[in-house]
Amino acid sequence: MPFFLNIDLGLLLVAIAASSIFSIITPFAVTDAQLIESERMAEFHARNHTWPPQKFSPNTPGWRNLMEHRLRQVGEIDDLDQRYEGYVQTLNAAIVSPNFTEHGFGLARAPDELMDALRTGVRDGVEAGPRLEEDTSVIEGDRPWFVDRPDLTQRVLKELHHYPETWADMELEAHNAYGFRLYRNNSQLHMHLDKTQTHVVSFILHIDSSDDAEPWPILIEDFHGNTHEVVLTSGDILFYESSKVFHGRPHRFQGSWYSSVFVHYYPKFGWKEKDHMADRHYVVPPSWSQQPQHHFEVPLQMVGTGMKEPSCPNDWCQSDHTIKREGHPVEHGKWIAPTGEKFDFEPKRIECKDEDDMCEWWASWETNECEQNPGFMLKTCKRACNACTMGSGDVDEL
Repeated sequence: MPFFLNIDLGLLLVAIAASSIFSIITPFAVTDAQLIESERMAEFHARNHTWPPQKFSPNTPGWRNLMEHRLRQVGEIDDLDQRYEGYVQTLNAAIVSPNFTEHGFGLARAPDELMDALRTGVRDGVEAGPRLEEDTSVIEGDRPWFVDRPDLTQRVLKELHHYPETWADMELEAHNAYGFRLYRNNSQLHMHLDKTQTHVVSFILHIDSSDDAEPWPILIEDFHGNTHEVVLTSGDILFYESSKVFHGRPHRFQGSWYSSVFVHYYPKFGWKEKDHMADRHYVVPPSWSQQPQHHFEVPLQMVGTGMKEPSCPNDWCQSDHTIKREGHPVEHGKWIAPTGEKFDFEPKRIECKDEDDMCEWWASWETNECEQNPGFMLKTCKRACNACTMGSGDVDEL
């Protein structure tokens, strides 16, 4: 007798109980093929995945501890749909997506002239009457408002293109600038990851908020297992590896509205040709469908593609144990790491060169290091991996 499970991610798992054969239908634009569970497991073994995982990306002690804890939480989810979704999201962060920076996020400032135009655009939109944004599963509370100003969002996408490129030290392809979203009173944004295929190196630019708005922190995890609480002021840019580090705003917003624009890029070379959405499914363990035998961890609940811990304050336990950053202005010409260290920041085109004498040798290996190890090779061995717009560092300006 067949039974059906509806997966929030957009997957439909059809299980034939008598034969224990599972079909996974993945209706993504990049993955139209139907996967059979036996074939998925064949890929699991062909890609040398193990359970439990032996290596994380990055393989720092703090990141490993954080991801192992979350995987234990996922394994104790009773609902089968949610459990599979939890594995997909957590394993994507822990293993599948490479890391391109040391910490996972950083802070900088946007140009004042651009910010004047953005603030005016948002305020004019509020006065004219914003529309309601479509429902988003990871946002609780009143549906956000939305101000449509594609002229300004495209300006952000183009004028600030070199900002995330300089921060991540790699050439990026622009995907989109989404905005302007205006969160409303009592809004809560659950912890989540962004789209693996297109939202790789991103930034949040805080534009403005209502006069009655209280500071509303972003919670974001770094590659050393720490959870940070960042309060942005108007004009602050939060760079982050958005499909890699969990982030959200579990504290409830207090005020009339709060507006940001969300800007997403992906590596210019060797990224879009690969199906990263499918890769996440091949690492889900063979035991994913087995019911948990115990419940030792803090309960984790999936909300669409996001997650929350309902038994904890603000639906997220670490919201009471964060590293706080507020009250110290971000300076023009600097970017700030999660450690508080400041670095010179002059956004510019990335020079096309190899940073190591071994690059050509590594790129020649039969293991195809440029594709298999992009977090290192596309940054360190740009020329050897043909990861440049042109053969030299001279390129036309946008």
